[in-house]
Amino acid sequence: MKILLTLLLLNGTLELSPISTLTANLLMKVDQLPDPSLTAQFDNRKKVVKVRWKNIHPVSSYVLQRSRDNNTWKDLIQMNGNVLTRNAYISWEDAQTGSGKNYYRLKMYTSKTTYKYSSSIMVIPGGKTHSWIMYPVPVREVVNLQYNGTAPIEGVIAIFIQSITGKTYHRLRLASNTRSIQIPVSNLGRGTYDIRVLVHDEVMWNQRFIK
Repeated sequence: MKILLTLLLLNGTLELSPISTLTANLLMKVDQLPDPSLTAQFDNRKKVVKVRWKNIHPVSSYVLQRSRDNNTWKDLIQMNGNVLTRNAYISWEDAQTGSGKNYYRLKMYTSKTTYKYSSSIMVIPGGKTHSWIMYPVPVREVVNLQYNGTAPIEGVIAIFIQSITGKTYHRLRLASNTRSIQIPVSNLGRGTYDIRVLVHDEVMWNQRFIK
């Protein structure tokens, strides 16, 4: 976010005027915004991605964005947060997704010119019966996995996080009814890693991520 200071020429001296108290308060508010709990899940029956988030204070409006590469973003819809109930969940369905990775994020405005982006999340639409959502993207201190497949998981879930050279950093075993997983990865340095989900020693889902 860029902060512009007004240049004033007074008595031949170039000075910087401080930002107003109102502007400073707005910047402080946007930096302290709580997590909107953004999630996205592919509905295999309706062939849409269902996006959901919480209406948080003091956001006045939201712009939902989608990307194919987590770099170039397209605005999908804008919603006025002031006319919605605070802390209520907002839902929207995206029927124009492409195959492969789809990323979503929110552009959250606290004024007409002051905004903050949420963390982006990734979902892979398609007919896969065993699929997972991973977020946030890029991964930070914790990687979250959410199962959104249509088939039951029939066996213990094994999860591995490895470097691209094959070194294993995390190995987890979870019950077959587990649907949401949080894995602390603060011990991982900056780099590229692979996460794999196995059932009965068969890879059901795998994804490469950057930290």
